[in-house]
Amino acid sequence: MKLRRALSLVLFVLTLGGLLVQAVSQGPNYAGAASTVGWTDAANATGTPDNACASRSASGGTLDLTNFGFTIPDAATINGITVEVKFAGTTAGDDGVRVRLLKGGSPVGNTQDIYAISGQSDCSTSAFRTVGSPTDPWGTSWTASDINAANFGVRLSKLGSTGTSYVDSVRITVEYQDVMTVTVISGGALTANVNSAATVESGKVEFLGQTTLQVVSTKNWRVRAIATVTSYPAGADDPTANAVEIKDYLGNFTPAGAPGVIVAKGTPTPAGGVTVNVDLRVMLDDFGDGKIGTYQFTVNYSIEEDI
Repeated sequence: MKLRRALSLVLFVLTLGGLLVQAVSQGPNYAGAASTVGWTDAANATGTPDNACASRSASGGTLDLTNFGFTIPDAATINGITVEVKFAGTTAGDDGVRVRLLKGGSPVGNTQDIYAISGQSDCSTSAFRTVGSPTDPWGTSWTASDINAANFGVRLSKLGSTGTSYVDSVRITVEYQDVMTVTVISGGALTANVNSAATVESGKVEFLGQTTLQVVSTKNWRVRAIATVTSYPAGADDPTANAVEIKDYLGNFTPAGAPGVIVAKGTPTPAGGVTVNVDLRVMLDDFGDGKIGTYQFTVNYSIEEDI
């Protein structure tokens, strides 16, 4: 009587943390539009400096500056926002402006104040003053779409009850994190039972399965898959990564050894990323030498910029 034992082949698919590219900045960008309650010559605060200022003497009022023209990739993570106001005031320590950021046209988050200093008393003596920083989100959260919107910007209000405040221009710089990640979100394991050594040799069985990846990227990207052997029965042929085949982005099953198979390509993704389905199979006749036992593989996914 011939003894038959089950062969269990398991393909493990590991999640590989994506690459986080260094923080980058966009800007400084200048305001392209202005609206006001109570400021004089509001349009003078738009564009690059020209020694023509918006101004206000009484406390309060609002000067909203928008249309900064940012084009930050959707998948970016916002680190901080720097605002520079080209400002002067006639009364040092009293005249000033309170700065708030506008999200969707409405003020949000923390306020930050700028006060007049000696030697800068009219529009011609205005100079850039900085609030915020590359690591300061102003007490609220931001998405790329918030900042790219035409109604993103700043609101300035006059501080102090004496003198006059002058604003020549306002510019904003946004620092954000380039993101490139790939994550296995479902599937990834193949199992099967083979009841004879002859089946191992003949290649009659293919292990077919599907893995779903999530890709989040601020750049043109490609995902690469590479298989390595984990273990195999004593006496069997070395089940190299060529025993595992992965369908590439052109639709062809390709041996999954080094340097790996490019399974997907794409352009910058939405903030929520995109999903990609990956098909894999194991060709039994590429290894085994008729040996019954457990064969294990690992497939790693990595993401890289598609230049």
